[in-house]
Amino acid sequence: MDKESTTFHNENAVFRIAMWSNIVAWLALVLSLLMFVNTMYSITSQWAMISQSLPPEILGKIAAFAGVFSEPILGGVFVFLVLRGLSQGLYLAMDFYMDNEDVEDEDEVEVEETEAKTEAE
Repeated sequence: MDKESTTFHNENAVFRIAMWSNIVAWLALVLSLLMFVNTMYSITSQWAMISQSLPPEILGKIAAFAGVFSEPILGGVFVFLVLRGLSQGLYLAMDFYMDNEDVEDEDEVEVEETEAKTEAE
């Protein structure tokens, strides 16, 4: 019996989606790191102007910088982790499917061998 006709998915398409998910995940991480470096450069190059506009208390300064730095890093890391999780989930699902397919193929071979033995007798 043909396995491709009984399934609703294409294994190559699933592998391509997983591959592109990995590629986009790494691109998102690199872009978020580049945005972080750009933010750092902007702050250091304009430090005199930025330091005058910061609140006087230390917690206010920490909060101001935490908001500026955390947005590109946390956003990029979140997208990276979600896309890598999607990719690994697709690979895991394909592993389960292929293991199940191998077991079914072995069962079919055993049934055919049993039928051949009974016909020979």
